[in-house]
Amino acid sequence: MSTDITALQHQALVYDSLDEYVVRAAAFLREGLEHGDGAVVAHTRAGIAVMREALGADADAVRFVDVGEAYTRPAHTLAAYHDVYADQLHRTPSLRAVADVQFGPDPGEWDLWTAYEAVFNESFAHLPARVLCTYDGSRLPERILDAVWRTHPTVLTEDGARTSDCYEEPDQVLRRIATPSAPLPQLRSIGFGRDAEEFRERLAREMNLAGTPAGRSLDMLLAATEVAANAVTHGGGIRDVRAGSAGGRFACEIVDAGPGFDDPLAGYLAPRAGSGSGLWIARQLTWSLEFFHGPRGFTAQILL
Repeated sequence: MSTDITALQHQALVYDSLDEYVVRAAAFLREGLEHGDGAVVAHTRAGIAVMREALGADADAVRFVDVGEAYTRPAHTLAAYHDVYADQLHRTPSLRAVADVQFGPDPGEWDLWTAYEAVFNESFAHLPARVLCTYDGSRLPERILDAVWRTHPTVLTEDGARTSDCYEEPDQVLRRIATPSAPLPQLRSIGFGRDAEEFRERLAREMNLAGTPAGRSLDMLLAATEVAANAVTHGGGIRDVRAGSAGGRFACEIVDAGPGFDDPLAGYLAPRAGSGSGLWIARQLTWSLEFFHGPRGFTAQILL
């Protein structure tokens, strides 16, 4: 296998035992280290300990990431890996990473992580990295294993690398699993005000009334400011702002006067030359950020 890496190579490995994972992951990383690649391992603390032992002296050249801290929500996970990869690529011209993908016990969240794996292909397409996502085939349900083939262009099997004939483009995956969005009826109009400062004052007042913790309020203010700036710049101005509590979360809806856009990847693409970072930042700071055409105009719905 060539070690020349000029753009993202996103592969998957479904393993049947920890021993198989260790042997194949260690060989994958060592091949890169021999040619000067950076190296990253993302796993649980127990998995990291096993990999350190298996790599021996080579472990000193590897960056280890605790997935318990990284896998909180897709946008946060993408940002965490982007920071790690960017740091490695400041030191080496290319890198290899092995990431053990975490799917929680709640089937209601599985689509979120399928979306994450799909978005990964586009978000990091510009990076000279070979990323091997690993899955424990002995414990994961068929629904997740099926998603492996839909979100990775190449899957490693006992017979070698195999091109997936089930692979779907990221936007196709996101459209297929998306839940239709609509305005939240619990929210009330607070308007935008004269400028961004008054907008933040009004939003802060609503969060104070809702009992939102100060730290989380700051996250919403920063995220909403980025979204509002995008609406003013690209959406023809803001028609209305609605805010309040909904389903145990604080929510803010920003309605603009523009035609809107149809891009399920909006805010998921890591910053790069020629692209802005406003929506990328907003997604990291909040629980969810959705865009849809509502009765009053194109709407950005932010949940904290």
